Amino acid sequence: MTALRDEAARDRIRDDTGSTLFVDAGAGSGKTKSLIDRVTTLALVDGVSLRNIAAVTFTEKAGAELRDRLRANFETVWKDPGEGPEEDRARAAAALEDLDGAAIGTLHSFAQRILTRHPIEAGLPPLIEVLDEVGSSVAFDGRWSVMQRELLDDESLAQPVRLALAAGVRLEHLRSLARAFQSDWDLIEDRVLPGGPPTVTLPDVRRLFDDARDIAAREGECGDPDDKFLARLGALTAWADEYADADDAENQLAGLVAAQELTWSHGQRGKWPAGALEAIRGGCKEWQEQARQVLAQFTNATLRPLAYWVANQV
Repeated sequence: MTALRDEAARDRIRDDTGSTLFVDAGAGSGKTKSLIDRVTTLALVDGVSLRNIAAVTFTEKAGAELRDRLRANFETVWKDPGEGPEEDRARAAAALEDLDGAAIGTLHSFAQRILTRHPIEAGLPPLIEVLDEVGSSVAFDGRWSVMQRELLDDESLAQPVRLALAAGVRLEHLRSLARAFQSDWDLIEDRVLPGGPPTVTLPDVRRLFDDARDIAAREGECGDPDDKFLARLGALTAWADEYADADDAENQLAGLVAAQELTWSHGQRGKWPAGALEAIRGGCKEWQEQARQVLAQFTNATLRPLAYWVANQV
């Protein structure tokens, strides 16, 4: 059998238990097996009790797999006298006895283990428990229900909420944001909250109306009043007329959303000067992309105070 290129590194992970090692490897490369081999060496060769070993995994499934594979290793040594010296069998028996109570599992379960053993030192009540995925989800839903009511009742957030909803943001999106903040709660204070509540500065939309009218004014270049692309330019003119005088954020946002619904199909090249139809259509699309970018800026500006509020609640 051909030796692996990193065989020496794998051997070191397994045997060099006196050193602290950092292993960086991709999925499926054998990290779990290497961890199992190292724990096996610690227990059977070095004689370290499993009660003094912590093996932390990312998921409960990985922790259960790690425990099962260690059990198989220890049982193989314990059941087969020819597998090694009697001392190894005794150590394997001790490891099997300690395995069910060993600190093998997720970071949450390991933290719970420490806090349960030292509640007074941690300033906690004697009985604490780590919620499983279902319990955590139910608890979050309860907190979100309260947060949602408080969000909608907060007068200072009335305008940002209205603008966000008008921009297509749903309460479900804010719920997802709250859940993401909850998952990375330790980063909120440094990444989200510094500087205090953000100042909302909405983008200037006036240039879009001037540009829209300039583009629509080229309808006079068409040689046929029945050309269907003229209706597209007419819709652009109607858009500018409807929203140009909007002096409140809600109507400006409505105009930006409506701009995304305009289309630029139809029209016959032969009824326009050479290259004119393509140039006008290209100008319309470029204008619409600018409107989309302004809409994104608008949405981002309205979401900032909401995100800050949600982060504070988490």
